[in-house]
Amino acid sequence: MCRRTNVTGRRLQMKTVRWLWGYVSQMRWALAFSMMVLVVGQWAQIAAQGSQKFLIDDVLVGKHYEQLLWVLGYFTITYLVFYLLSWWGRYLTRMNGLTLQRYMGSRLMALIQRLPVASIQGGRTAKWVQYFTSDIQQVSTFVTEDLPRGIQQVAGTLLLIGIIGWNSPIVLAIVSVFSALYIALGRYYGPIMRRQTREMQEKRGDMLTKIEEGISSTREVIAFNRMAWEEKSFRGAFAVFFDKVMENGKLANSQLLLSNSVQWIGRMAVLLFGGYSVISGSISIGVFVIVYQYSNQLFNNYQTVFNFVMNMSGQLAYADRVREIFNQEAAPEGSKPLKAEVQSIVFDKVTFAYPGTERLVLNELELSIPQGKKIAIVGSSGGGKSTVTQLLLRFFEPTSGCIRINGTPLSDIRNADWLGKLCVVFQEPFLLPDTIRSNLLFGRPFSEERIIEACRIAQVHEFIESMENGYDTVVGERGYTLSGGQRQRIAIARAIAGEPELLILDEATSALDMETEMKLQEALDRERAGKTTIVIAHRLSTVRNADLILVMHEGRLVEQGTHQELMNGGDIYRRLVSVMSDEGAPKKRIRGA
Repeated sequence: MCRRTNVTGRRLQMKTVRWLWGYVSQMRWALAFSMMVLVVGQWAQIAAQGSQKFLIDDVLVGKHYEQLLWVLGYFTITYLVFYLLSWWGRYLTRMNGLTLQRYMGSRLMALIQRLPVASIQGGRTAKWVQYFTSDIQQVSTFVTEDLPRGIQQVAGTLLLIGIIGWNSPIVLAIVSVFSALYIALGRYYGPIMRRQTREMQEKRGDMLTKIEEGISSTREVIAFNRMAWEEKSFRGAFAVFFDKVMENGKLANSQLLLSNSVQWIGRMAVLLFGGYSVISGSISIGVFVIVYQYSNQLFNNYQTVFNFVMNMSGQLAYADRVREIFNQEAAPEGSKPLKAEVQSIVFDKVTFAYPGTERLVLNELELSIPQGKKIAIVGSSGGGKSTVTQLLLRFFEPTSGCIRINGTPLSDIRNADWLGKLCVVFQEPFLLPDTIRSNLLFGRPFSEERIIEACRIAQVHEFIESMENGYDTVVGERGYTLSGGQRQRIAIARAIAGEPELLILDEATSALDMETEMKLQEALDRERAGKTTIVIAHRLSTVRNADLILVMHEGRLVEQGTHQELMNGGDIYRRLVSVMSDEGAPKKRIRGA
C-alpha cells in the first residue's frame, strides 16, 4: 500500500513538473543564464579558498616569498569575480522571479474570468487571493531562485568532490558515507513534508477566509453585538492553522536534529583523519587546511542540497495547488464573430436549474425580445426573471434549449463580441475603492463631457458636484461611503456612458426614491430611444411605461403586452400589480438616495 502511494505521489510530481515546464520554458534562456552566473560564482569562491594552500605550503612553509604577490593577486581576482557574480546572480534571479510571477498571475486572472460563475461563487475571495499572494509567489520563488541556487550548490558539490577526492580519497569516503545518511533522511521526510505543507496552506486559506469574513461583516457584527462570537470564531480558525504550523515545525526540527548530528560526527571524523595524515607526512599542512575547509563546505553543500530536496517537495505542494486551479475547465467560449447589430434575441425552449439543485428555474421558456424597444420582465420572486440576465451574460449555460442571437446559438458566438454589445446594472453594483471618475470610466477612454452627460441622465451629477473633490472623490471599499441609491445611480451612469446596444437593468433602481426614479426613467427613456433596454423590476412605476411587459411565472412566459393590455386581460399581471403598486408597495428609501 505504501509503495503504491509513493508511486502515485511520484506520478503526481512528474505531472506537476511537466505542467510547470510549460510556463518556465517561456523564459528558459534567462533561467539558464542566471544558473550559469551562480555556478561560475560558486566555483570562483572555491578557487579563492584554494589560494590558502599555496600561501601555506609555498610561501610560509616553503619560504618562497617571491610568490606572495602572485598568491595575493590570485586571491583578489577570484574573490572579486565571486562577489561580482554573486551580486549579478541575485539581481537576475529576482528579475526572473518577478517576470514569472507576473506571467502566471496574469494568466490566473484571465482564467478566473473564464471560469464558470458557479465555481467562483462557490469559493471564498480570500482563497482566490491566496493563489496570487502566496501560492504563485512561492512557485515563482522556487523556480527562479531556489532551483538555480540548488543547481549552484550541486555544481559546487561536484567540484568539491573532485578536489577532495584528488587530495584524500579517504576523506571523500568519510564525507560520502555521512552524505548517504542525508539522502536517506531526505527520501524519508520529503513526502511527509510535502503533505504537511499542503495541509498547512489549506488551513491558512481557511483562516484568511475567516479574516475576510470578519472584516466584511464588521457592520453587522457590531450591530448585533456579536464581537465576542466573531473573536471566538477567528480564534478557532487560527488554532487549527496554528496546530498545522506547529506540526510542520516539529517535523522540521526532528529532521534538523538528525542532520546536524550526522554533520557533527562527520566533521570530527575528517578532523581526526586529516590530523593523523599530517602527522604521518602523507599530506602537507596546506593540503590539510583546504581539505578540511572543503570537507566542511561539502558537508554544508550536502545539507543545502538536502534542504533543497526537502523544500522541493514542499514547494511542489504549492505548484500542485496552482496546477489544480489552472486545470479547471473554463466556461465554453464560442468562436463565431458577431459584428452586425443585434436584430433578434430568442429563448428557444430554454430550461435551466442552478448547479447542485434540481428545481427548474426556467422551464422550456420561449421568449422573443424585440429590438429597439423598452422591455420589462416582471414576475413573482423565484420566477426566473434575473436568471434570464444570468444566461444572457453566459454566467451559466442552459440545461437544455438554446438562446439564439440573430439566429446563431449564443454558445457559438465569441464572448468578447457579444459582451461588447451589452451592459448590465445589478441591484447591488460593485464599485472600486477608487475615485468616482475611475468607477465611471472602468478602464474605458470616455471624454469628460460624456461622463458628465451620463451622470446627468442618471440623476447623480449634482450630488457628485456637491462633494468637496467632485468626480475625484474616493468612494472607499465597495463604495460603502455612498448610500445604496447613490451607488446604483453611479452604476447606471457607468453603463449608459458606453451607449451599449443592449442595456439590462436588473432591479437597478430599487434603492431610489420615487421622485428620483421617475426623473431618471424619463431621462433614460430619451437617451435610449430606438435602443433595446431590458428592465427587471418589482415596482409598477418602473415598468408601466415599457413598450412590452413580459410576465413570467414558474419559469415560463405566461403573459405579455403593454401595461394597459395586461390590466385588461392578464390575470397574473393584475395580481402582481396589486402587490407591487406604488400605493401598496413598501416605501423603501435609503438615506441620500
